[in-house]
Amino acid sequence: MQTNSLSPALGYAGRIAAFDIARGLAVLGMFIAHVGPEREGLTGWLLGLADGRSSILFATLAGVSLAILTGRNVPYTGVEWLQAKIRIYTRAAILIVIVAILSLMNDIVALILAHYAAWFVLALPFLRWRPRNLFIAAGVCWLLGPIVATYLPAFFEKTGMDTMGGLSGFLIEALLTDTYVGVVYMGFVFAGIAIGRLDLTQRSVPGTLLPVGISLAIIGYGGGYLSTQFMPLDDGANFGWDSTGAGYSSEPDTAIYDWASPDWRGDGFGLDWLPGVTMPEPYFLMGAEPHSGTIWEALGSGGTAIAIIAALLLGGPILGKVLYPIAAVGSMSLSAYSFHIIAIWAIPALVFPESMWPMFYLLLAALVLCSIWRFTLGRGPFELLMYRASQKATRILPGPGDSPRPAVASEQSPPHQFPEVPEQDSQQQ
Repeated sequence: MQTNSLSPALGYAGRIAAFDIARGLAVLGMFIAHVGPEREGLTGWLLGLADGRSSILFATLAGVSLAILTGRNVPYTGVEWLQAKIRIYTRAAILIVIVAILSLMNDIVALILAHYAAWFVLALPFLRWRPRNLFIAAGVCWLLGPIVATYLPAFFEKTGMDTMGGLSGFLIEALLTDTYVGVVYMGFVFAGIAIGRLDLTQRSVPGTLLPVGISLAIIGYGGGYLSTQFMPLDDGANFGWDSTGAGYSSEPDTAIYDWASPDWRGDGFGLDWLPGVTMPEPYFLMGAEPHSGTIWEALGSGGTAIAIIAALLLGGPILGKVLYPIAAVGSMSLSAYSFHIIAIWAIPALVFPESMWPMFYLLLAALVLCSIWRFTLGRGPFELLMYRASQKATRILPGPGDSPRPAVASEQSPPHQFPEVPEQDSQQQ
């Protein structure tokens, strides 16, 4: 039954192995980043390639998934568009619940899933943009996002506007101050949506994306290196800002909370101005280290993500068979990611290991279990939950006097109910 209003000649179809493999690489890379031993020597450098870049590749693929959920290279319209948006909201809500449970078992890993949910919702107003405009939006986020994330939190603290927590605290963290800074990471999401909106049946598309991604990576990492050679550092300072989002510094509490100080306005009316809070130095924007939150890291890692996706697309469907275990992990990335958080909580040997064996065992377990599960059962457990919940949420029953649309109804649709639009390649979330 063809319930999608798009013509098959217009929209690319089928599950794309390249996206599964890329998602599998991202998840396995996060395993390495979280469980790998201390980075020393050549081996440590190789393991360090997964740091930061895995989460950025994962964020880019979140954008690809949003494009697939909403019509691939030809966005849905009408009821199909409404159903797609409901699916996205449903998935975001389920992700929040899952990450809330996982957070009870975790105090080591910076969980990305809550940010994933926030990115899904934040991207909704942009899902009808053309690929060109989405790539431009990605560039804006990469160039301006690090500046905003560095100086705006410092301004908030200096003016006494920093939040005490709650929902506003979550929004500030999701957008500005947490490990996965929304004003920067939305650029990766926009780039992913743009890729998903392109006609991927044309080999010229990944053929163009590959050199563009490589060029961005060279500019980003090359520029990051050069920026550290010509910018003097204060004693004990590091390039970029740390992963807690502390891109600014404060004097001791006695300086901030000196009620008698005439330089500090803290009467509760209007803006405060705390002299003990200093604005970040320019070197906070230099370098391209993982999670440094700089322009150079955004360009370098964003370009790397685009290049990886493009290279896998050029490899074609055969890669899905050759790299089946990695594709299997990518096809159930939510389940695999959650599995590794639970494993770190339950197995002490995975916490700051001194050798690579715990990491190897975890990687091997994920590859074997996901392969067996996919071969025998199909969707991963959390992916199946997502699929069924979002399908139920999109059932649109007509009101009094309404009737189903006869043009797309079939004998398989329940009486007096609009038929559902099947999710395409959506079980990966």
